[in-house]
Amino acid sequence: MKIVLIVTNSKGKNLVFSMDSLKAYSLDESVKLAKEGKLASVHIVKTGQGSYLRANPNAVEGDNLDSLSITSNHLYLSLDDFRCLLFPKKFKSCVQHLELHFSMIEERGEHVIYIEGHPLITKEQMIEKLKPHRGLIIAAAKESSIDPYTLGAIIIDEIARANPWESIFDKLVFVGKNTSAGIAQVKIETARRLILGGYYNPNPSDKKVAKENVMKTSKTYLYAYVEQPRHSIFFAAARIREIIDQWLPAINLSNRPEIIGTLYNQRSRTPNAYPRSSDRGKQIHAEFYPFARSILT
Repeated sequence: MKIVLIVTNSKGKNLVFSMDSLKAYSLDESVKLAKEGKLASVHIVKTGQGSYLRANPNAVEGDNLDSLSITSNHLYLSLDDFRCLLFPKKFKSCVQHLELHFSMIEERGEHVIYIEGHPLITKEQMIEKLKPHRGLIIAAAKESSIDPYTLGAIIIDEIARANPWESIFDKLVFVGKNTSAGIAQVKIETARRLILGGYYNPNPSDKKVAKENVMKTSKTYLYAYVEQPRHSIFFAAARIREIIDQWLPAINLSNRPEIIGTLYNQRSRTPNAYPRSSDRGKQIHAEFYPFARSILT
């Protein structure tokens, strides 16, 4: 196997190694693979703090693994706008990982979902991922008094964008800043705001997530809730309800999935009576909304 991408924390510590098979491994798992001779072009270096991997001489530029690294923060940013593809020289390993994923998706011979021209997931894979959560999506939509197909369409968009990195996300634990988590890729600070606003509480019996205490609760603690499918979906529904409520003085967005899809991942905007949809919102409405309906009904 060959390492194609390394995800680090903000301090440069290696957290996850992605191989040319696109299967990801933790640092300890990767060290074990190296000991077994299953990793190409690297060797193990032992220190008082443990073992880590180093590239063999002339294996990569600069005789280290830095050229294969991307911070977890940049990785999460790429979910929204494929940022690493915009800077291929700076994020060479990220581009390499995505290109491997794109070719694997197209080689499946199934119905491919494209976002911004990139093949991210097949419809067959999406049905397999979304259908087990049908009951949660319908229940969350009912609790927040929103359209279940709008919620489903937004979750489809989030699943598709996260799909190239799923194996990596499975190995990442909370890594700081405003990490996204769960099937709906809800940001930790978004979850905190929704709890504070009374839109959703994942555990009313937990004093740490009570409205009066949640501002003092650590991101790591909140992450443990948000990463769970149920809470991720219910937070996503609450976020849609929040958008509708914020814009209601200007316009009722309840039946405007293209606008909700546009606003879902954006910072607050001043409500107006004539909102415009982004390309992302248009795809959520035109493609993912009917697809969600077909899965959830």
